[in-house]
Amino acid sequence: MILIYTVIGGLALFLFGMDVMTKALKDSAGKRLKYFLHQMTSTRWKGLMAGLSITAVIQSSSVTTVLAVGFVSAGVMTFKSTLGVILGADIGTTITAQIIAFKVTKIALLLVVLGYLFTVISGHKKNKELGKILFGLGLIFLGMNFMSEGMQPLKTYPPFIEIMHGLNNPLLGILIGTVFTAIIQSSSATTGVVIVLASQNLIASQGGIAIVIGANIGTCVTAFLSAIGKPRTAVQVAIAHILFKIIGALLWVWFISQLAFITEQITPNNLPRQIANAHTIFNVVNAALMIGFTGPIALLINKVFPAQTNEENDEIILLDQYYLQHTSMAIDLVDKELNKLFDKTNIVLKTALSVALTGTSFDLEKLRISDQIIDFQQKQILSYLQQLQQQEIDHKESGRIKNQMEITNILEAAADLITTDMVEAAEHRIEYQFNVSDDTKERFEDIYKQSIQTLQDAFQAYQTNNVEMAKDIISQKKAFKNNMIAIKERLVNRLSLKDTNRIAIIRFETELIELINRLYALARRIARLQMD
Repeated sequence: MILIYTVIGGLALFLFGMDVMTKALKDSAGKRLKYFLHQMTSTRWKGLMAGLSITAVIQSSSVTTVLAVGFVSAGVMTFKSTLGVILGADIGTTITAQIIAFKVTKIALLLVVLGYLFTVISGHKKNKELGKILFGLGLIFLGMNFMSEGMQPLKTYPPFIEIMHGLNNPLLGILIGTVFTAIIQSSSATTGVVIVLASQNLIASQGGIAIVIGANIGTCVTAFLSAIGKPRTAVQVAIAHILFKIIGALLWVWFISQLAFITEQITPNNLPRQIANAHTIFNVVNAALMIGFTGPIALLINKVFPAQTNEENDEIILLDQYYLQHTSMAIDLVDKELNKLFDKTNIVLKTALSVALTGTSFDLEKLRISDQIIDFQQKQILSYLQQLQQQEIDHKESGRIKNQMEITNILEAAADLITTDMVEAAEHRIEYQFNVSDDTKERFEDIYKQSIQTLQDAFQAYQTNNVEMAKDIISQKKAFKNNMIAIKERLVNRLSLKDTNRIAIIRFETELIELINRLYALARRIARLQMD
């Protein structure tokens, strides 16, 4: 029982250390990863290098995958271009095995102590992140120490030795590696266990390599399960990941003995390093072989499991908890949804005045119904932003989220002005059956166009983070105010005209003036966000 507790406890420490180290590495470098990945995916080879580099730095292929899937969902990257990133990420994950294969477990406690001191004593964020990285790495090595100690009695345990001899059958080794990794959901941990077994001479080279190949398949189970119920692009990436690993395993299963021979020549009399090198060679060669087939593989996956068309995608809320793993990506996707919300609001705004001035009751009802879609999208965005606020976010991200909330509410309020207040004003026109003169229509159209244009410009200033454009919008208030004064004076001068519906007409026109003024004020609120 003590043996079981020691091994399981060591494995738990290993997994916890991996989690701590990965999160710290992501926090340290994560803010620059998105830009780097975006810039490095113009070709399949650049994508491979981007996936390799990012995963080598943060030691998490899942974070790299989330970034790639997010770019596809946002429309700034094609699914085909993510395949190179996936292959590169597979190579990047082998860095962990290379690190733990070195006999540095003796400094495990030193790393834990240094990591703790950096985290607690230092007030600098970067030093704290460095401390977490060292602390996590120390826990990884400490866990390996416990596993190594726990496995020592197995050297003389006949049933275990018999099982290890059975691993000379590569299919059995691959199956064990696949199942074990699927259970603990960490290929790095499986590789770490194999390296510990190798350090105790409890496993032969070929058996260890077979388990490592199985671990590469098992990690796909985790990816696939996590993609269920997620955006279709996430499922496509998971399917591509599985295909790459299974194809790679089928290619290598016949050459495990040759791979064992190659690694033995590279690092003779060092079985742990041979296992780590086999893991790296497996993924590097697979990537080199399959990088030329990313096009056909992408076509196959798109045919079997098609993603949304652009038309479908425009109507679908892309905000999913899947993206909350990477807050900057989630915030970018909110911006994409804000673009959709603005487009829908803008369509309503463009048609609203003509409907108010000359439309029928049927036209007004269509205008009112259009607000339901905008209301639904607003609630979805706000709900997602609330979830984002519960994540670990920095000051800059917090500011972006607050602005997104403000703009979401402003766009919904602008739509409400039209679909509620302007519709009600137009219903009075229909009730009293009066017509608006051509001269009045022209004056209202001029001031209304100015108000809508201000909203469009303000939103563009937000999209492009253009402070100068926002300042220019704010400076135009006086010109708009003068136009409002002129149209109000004309309204007052016409009070003396004799018309049976004069009071109803004045009420209608006054309400339109007030609505246009409020719409302009909402536009200015968006512009002011860029100046805060």
